[in-house]
Amino acid sequence: MAGRDVIGIAKTGSGKTLAYVLPLLRHMDAQPDLGPHESGPLGLILAPARELAYQIHVVCKNMAKPLGYKSTAVYGGAGVAEQIADLKRGTHIVTATPGRLIDILTMQSGKILSLQRVTYVVMDEADRMYDMGFAPQISAILAAVRPDRQTVLFSATFPKAVESLARKSLQYPVEVMVGGRSVASDSVTQYAERVEEDEKFLRLLQVLGEQVEGTKKVIVFVDTQVRADNLFEQLLRNGYSTLSLHGGKEQEDRDSTISDFKRKDGPNVLVATGVAGRGLDVGSCTCVINFSAPNHLEAYVHQVGRTGRAGNRGVAYTFVSSTDEAKFAPNVVRAMSEAGQGDNISPELRQLSDEFQAKVEKGEARYAGSGFKGKGYTYDSTELSEAQKMARLEKRQALLEAGLLDPDEEDPYANDTNDSHLKNDSASSSTQMKKVAGIEMEIPDTLTPEILALPGMKEALLRKAGIILPTAGNEGEAATEPLLGPVRMGDNHWLREFEINEYPREARWKVTQKDTTSRLQEEFRTAVTLKGTYFGPGKEPKDDERKLYLHLEATSDRMLQDCVQEIQRLLNEETLRVSAKQGVGGGSHKYNVLA
Repeated sequence: MAGRDVIGIAKTGSGKTLAYVLPLLRHMDAQPDLGPHESGPLGLILAPARELAYQIHVVCKNMAKPLGYKSTAVYGGAGVAEQIADLKRGTHIVTATPGRLIDILTMQSGKILSLQRVTYVVMDEADRMYDMGFAPQISAILAAVRPDRQTVLFSATFPKAVESLARKSLQYPVEVMVGGRSVASDSVTQYAERVEEDEKFLRLLQVLGEQVEGTKKVIVFVDTQVRADNLFEQLLRNGYSTLSLHGGKEQEDRDSTISDFKRKDGPNVLVATGVAGRGLDVGSCTCVINFSAPNHLEAYVHQVGRTGRAGNRGVAYTFVSSTDEAKFAPNVVRAMSEAGQGDNISPELRQLSDEFQAKVEKGEARYAGSGFKGKGYTYDSTELSEAQKMARLEKRQALLEAGLLDPDEEDPYANDTNDSHLKNDSASSSTQMKKVAGIEMEIPDTLTPEILALPGMKEALLRKAGIILPTAGNEGEAATEPLLGPVRMGDNHWLREFEINEYPREARWKVTQKDTTSRLQEEFRTAVTLKGTYFGPGKEPKDDERKLYLHLEATSDRMLQDCVQEIQRLLNEETLRVSAKQGVGGGSHKYNVLA
């Protein structure tokens, strides 16, 4: 309430959402209301998961409506058109996931949503957002918010490794800790036992027989989507009213699953992966079963915290097998011991934990990771959605048809986001001394005689080396005449043809992509049209064919000359860049050799 930046740590189910929504409402009440041309918002809440973002939105909506404020949820998987419409109608609170929020912020040059009026920013489950690799997105979002904002971070777990990263977004924060850091809720009675994989389902049926009655709900956590679907089918065959929830489902299915599970007359059992591990609030959930052992301490704390919320009591069971899950046993033992429930750990599980620790001390095994050392998303082709893959294929086909790409070559921009090995490679391109325009200088071996013979290439090399040659006063020198000089067709109509067939594919793509042609049209009032057909090395066109070239039309000779110079500069720079990249990283390869 004093306006300080805050890091809030408290156990699951203790009311952290209310703790930051009340000051948010007070912030909005103290601010001037939105003007006629302002769409807001005044408060911004960021969450790592879609379900959590929607759940927070519902809380904000119920509390803000009596005060005359509007709340909007912005998250992936849902229709973006509806979300944009809600934002344009005006909103005071936006609850969002970072990815979708950045998508909307960058649409229409930032005209859809502005964060200039935001005075209060919340990052719920902040540790998870940073661990998921959202740090760059969070920094970008906060950069768009006014600097005198108040920023608060809330979570039930906050490891030191993540806290140091999160503090960079805050100014002299005060840390409020209720209970312990990364400690499971004391309102949950916890049991952990050693159960082998082939015995887990029978043990699960025993626990469900004790816990499922009336309106009591049970959440069963598993590690993979496949296991979630298999266990869901097995429970249905055994007569249990069951639902499944995981990241492989469509967002509408996930929303309806949570809604059905929260209903008093809804199914009693929910089989879920880690997507339901944080923030999900089901008051009637009295039991949590970790069918698959949580792979780190923080996951255990949050999954167990789905029960025993808001003053209620709950019970949690954790199954650990001695084969694949032995490395997680020390985490489970530690979590229960710190929660004061070490007496509920089975002797077999303690023995398994001790045996694994002994192996670690001998160097025969390694502890499981903390779960907070992830590098975030790689943003490469392995993480493309089906729609993105299809769009990339269509783009490649268009390049092939335009002659900008050879059929046996890869898309030159397919791996642009994964070229860090080129930047970090310690190998350098081999060079040799050559004379360029009578001046001796180092030239990379990748610059072949064919490339050096391209129009304007020697001049580009000299400019790159800081050497400016005197010109004859005519900017349209013969050396830069790739095909046909300017032809006057009328008083305000000039034509020119510019051959690009011999340039590398990346250079051809650079000058023909839409952004470049649009810029040339705007700056030089010159229309650029791609014509002809691409012919590879050693291939010559027939009588009725032309090599790939640009057809340029302008309203004056001067405009046309300036546009040609800009195209020549782009082609040469891109050619030099490609040559340098091939020298450092060996160029693009069609095949990868896996060890």
